[in-house]
Amino acid sequence: MNMGILIPAITFMYIIIINNLYSNVIKSAIDFLTQESYSAQLYIANYIKKDNKTDVETNFLNKAPLINTFLSNKLNFRIQTYDKNGNILADSVMNSVNLYDEDITNSLRGDKAYVVKNIDGNIYVLFSSPIYLKDRTLGCVRYIYPVDSGQKIIKNMFIIMGIIASISVLISWLLSNLFSENIAGPIKKLKVISQKVASGKYDSKIEIKSGDEIEDLAETFNVMSESIRASIESLKKEKQKQKDFLDNVTHEFKTPLTAIIGYSELIPRLQDKEDIDESLAYIKEEGERLLRLVEELLDMSKLDKTEFNVDRNNNNLNEVIEETLNIIQLRLNKYDIEIIKDLFDVKIFIDRDKTKQVILNVLDNAIKYSECTSIIIKMEDKENAIILSVIDNGIGIEEQYLHKIFEPIYRVSKENSKSENGNGLGLSICKEIMKKQDGNIEIYSEIKKYTSVKIIFKK
Repeated sequence: MNMGILIPAITFMYIIIINNLYSNVIKSAIDFLTQESYSAQLYIANYIKKDNKTDVETNFLNKAPLINTFLSNKLNFRIQTYDKNGNILADSVMNSVNLYDEDITNSLRGDKAYVVKNIDGNIYVLFSSPIYLKDRTLGCVRYIYPVDSGQKIIKNMFIIMGIIASISVLISWLLSNLFSENIAGPIKKLKVISQKVASGKYDSKIEIKSGDEIEDLAETFNVMSESIRASIESLKKEKQKQKDFLDNVTHEFKTPLTAIIGYSELIPRLQDKEDIDESLAYIKEEGERLLRLVEELLDMSKLDKTEFNVDRNNNNLNEVIEETLNIIQLRLNKYDIEIIKDLFDVKIFIDRDKTKQVILNVLDNAIKYSECTSIIIKMEDKENAIILSVIDNGIGIEEQYLHKIFEPIYRVSKENSKSENGNGLGLSICKEIMKKQDGNIEIYSEIKKYTSVKIIFKK
């Protein structure tokens, strides 16, 4: 494309320059011949006037050869002299074509005239000037002026411009190739890396230091590639989490279902009513366990997929705690668990129902798994938060399990619990509820001493 623009531009410039140079050479020659014609007119008039005896026209015809010779010797180029009828009277170069042209005709009418001709490869200006005397046109003098020096200048300029044009085209071609390679090279690299990324090599990077938009594009591509890699890694982890989730759910479902199927097959073979009632009680217990698991799985599914909303209002946290204790009081009495309270009234912005769900879940875990005899419920007023602590004196949780306690479907080893019904979904949901209220939930424990759950509310 550069060559398609440059070559016509250089050709156009070349034509303009050569034409201007040619015009200037011709103009310079015309100016010179015009000045000489005035001198010649004056010379011829004075020369003819010296002879008063002869008629002016006859005198001119007789002296034309002498006049022609004088002018030719003075100017050192070919001179011709014509009478008023256009007949040649004298020519400084004999035995040559007279080169009659319209410049002579126009000159005999009283006007200075010229034509430019190429004779044998050389440029000549044929300039004719009329000869006046006593208001009569006696004839004309014709200057056949060779433009040798101007022609040499034009030829030299033609050669020089040709060389310059060739060098310019060559340099432009080299620079164009270099420039296009600077653009196409990085784009080729981008293409290669793009193909690698498309084939799954998401860690592929491209390094381009061009200092222009191509470098910006390469950096953007690297960011995109890294984003794709991170997304793929995230999808792989999510896929693994889903697999683990399904594996754990399958295990949790299998245990109660196996028990239900086993007891249902056993009942038809039993004769004693007490044994039948016991089997039915086991079926009911395992069925309720399965139902609780399904309900909590549905809650977990809702949490992961639809992101439940919290409706926060100004509520008295003490009242919420008391309502929760009333709900669970019968179970506390059943297991002879003492509640020790250290509470005070404080109003904070929380979702009342979901906060009750969190506290109820923590207390329910303490009752079912800790084998405790007392639970301390106390509130602390910190600078930026209200901390509700639920502390039991039960069997505790080993330190290696504490960081996993909030993972979905994770269950602490059965060795640390008197109940085998835990599925680990409750605390995971509780943590998400507290995060949506700008709070948090933390757990601390020491084996055979205590477990402390801190529910943190932002003021």
